[in-house]
Amino acid sequence: MEELQNKKRNRAYKFLIFATFFLYIILTGSKNLYVAEKTTLQSLGTFGSFTDLAATMEYYFYAYAVMQILLVFFMKKINVKWFLTITLGISAIISILVAFTNTIFSHWFLYTVNGVMQAGVWGCSIKTLSKYLPQRLLSVANKLMTSGPAVAGVISYGTAALFGDDWKTPFIVLGVILLISILLFFVSVTLVHGYPREEENQISTKKESQAPTDFIHLNNKKRKILFYVISILISALVTSLFFAMNNTLDIYLKQIGGFDNTTAKWITILAPIAFIIGPILCVDACDKHPNFISVGTVFFGLAFVLSFLLLFLFDKNIVLSMALLLAYLVCTNGGRSICLSIAALKLRDKIDSGVYSTLINAAASIATGIIPKIFTAIVDNSTLSIIENWTNAFAVMTVCNAVVVSILIGLLLWVKYLNKKDKEKDLYV
Repeated sequence: MEELQNKKRNRAYKFLIFATFFLYIILTGSKNLYVAEKTTLQSLGTFGSFTDLAATMEYYFYAYAVMQILLVFFMKKINVKWFLTITLGISAIISILVAFTNTIFSHWFLYTVNGVMQAGVWGCSIKTLSKYLPQRLLSVANKLMTSGPAVAGVISYGTAALFGDDWKTPFIVLGVILLISILLFFVSVTLVHGYPREEENQISTKKESQAPTDFIHLNNKKRKILFYVISILISALVTSLFFAMNNTLDIYLKQIGGFDNTTAKWITILAPIAFIIGPILCVDACDKHPNFISVGTVFFGLAFVLSFLLLFLFDKNIVLSMALLLAYLVCTNGGRSICLSIAALKLRDKIDSGVYSTLINAAASIATGIIPKIFTAIVDNSTLSIIENWTNAFAVMTVCNAVVVSILIGLLLWVKYLNKKDKEKDLYV
């Protein structure tokens, strides 16, 4: 009887992981569909320039971030199952409505409302997984959730490319699938709620829970606040590095590679398929090396080298530049997964995973709203040549990567200093 109960509980765990992941990738895919369709929308001539189209996602992320900050104060009291079912259900309807619009102003309005409706998805998802899953399944959940944006990229660009110059049908299709994913999530949480979290062996659990977090001592309120503040800053920066290039990759393919809209979309699908490797490599590295800050330093150190190479080689050979760009996106996407979920789940016994994830994602959202628009303005500058625009863009990327690496090294030194201070204090006690 107990064995049967364990099997049912394990199935409930796995179903919860699948349903949460499926909801997240479909939601993100339907939202990013607008980014995937921007070359088609711009070519119609009725929705403005690339900068005007980038403003749609800017307004979305402003609303998304503000709502997330408000949710921080209510995260502990939220009934996740009902909250996400209602808000994301409305979001799915809004996504479908986009297909029936014909002005840029309607896009700005609908995506602003959508930002409010979708604000709870990441924090509530991490909170749910942290609450119900045993330690042994956290790594699997981590890999899936951190690879979510990459899979969503395949969904958004793949759907856009599948329908070619028909930009309306993809919004309807993904909106309907989003409704289905919400239903699956509702059912999965209902099922897993019927089982208490798996009781793990106390000794092994102690080793598992302490080993990944011993390198950083968040043993007082001041340190936790500082950790939150630094994490928010890093989250905004690393998200900027990833999305600045990710959201303009199709423009790069058109301007530097000379591809048409549909071909650029199909080629862009290769990017998410490739940089999905980043989060998987990062989660594995963090499982082997407890100090996830060191792992992040390595990932963004490599990103700095790649952006430096791109600065001088991007216009020499399209195959070489695409290889460098994909490697860059692998590194930045992998490194930013530390902020988004790895730290939250690794430190779930030291911090509130739901609150932390929501704050971090709010910072990332603001960056995602602002930076791609600024980056798009750089590459869409009509006063300079295309080569000059992209040279400036890669120069900015290189400098920003250097700043991130510098901050991470400083954070490592700070943690080392605190640990040494704690050790000396213990010796005198």
